[in-house]
Amino acid sequence: MFHGLPQNYQNSKKSYKECAVYGTVNNKNVERLYSTLKGLSDQKIEEVDIHKTIFNMKPTSSTTRVSVIRKIAPKQKPAKVVAPGVSMIEYMGTPDNQVSDKLTTRTIVRAYVRPHTATIPKFLTDFGFKPDYETVLRGKRFRTKQIETFIYKVQKIPKSSEPASAVDISQHYLVECTVPCHNLSDPIVADFLSFAENLRPVIKLEKFDPTKHGK
Repeated sequence: MFHGLPQNYQNSKKSYKECAVYGTVNNKNVERLYSTLKGLSDQKIEEVDIHKTIFNMKPTSSTTRVSVIRKIAPKQKPAKVVAPGVSMIEYMGTPDNQVSDKLTTRTIVRAYVRPHTATIPKFLTDFGFKPDYETVLRGKRFRTKQIETFIYKVQKIPKSSEPASAVDISQHYLVECTVPCHNLSDPIVADFLSFAENLRPVIKLEKFDPTKHGK
């Protein structure tokens, strides 16, 4: 997801392995989940509002994808993508072997580009990727040590439309918990799974499902 950038931003790239669990929470329980995470968070809770364009390698693959992610200007109606601003190009590799039926581990490569430029999609298509779909993600992000929890509604953008035209694809909120790790024997993985178990009474943990993310 869209990680924070330092104040003195410079173009940068980083690559690491990430563990993730996904889930859903209904409208009735989302405030209960917010309350639980507020008690666990050790940093300021962040409102997140981003525009995401998904590119897949030809032929289309649901597991190997590249996203171009941009923040949307807050409190603007209709919503407008900040320009010029920072874009994040995120590559998500094919999931590794599963340590459980709910935990996903994969290699993540993120490159930050400033300012955003229309040549980014052309750069990706020249490498064999093709645009798949666009979404707007609106929600909150909580941080507990190295663990990030993002709770958001997914809105799909109709083809040839602007982010302001996005519509909810579900009444449920999606929950995404992630933590960087070196490998599955990293002690942080056990802590991460314990953290996720604490949320289980409120959320339904499940495997990553691209159809719930706007596909």
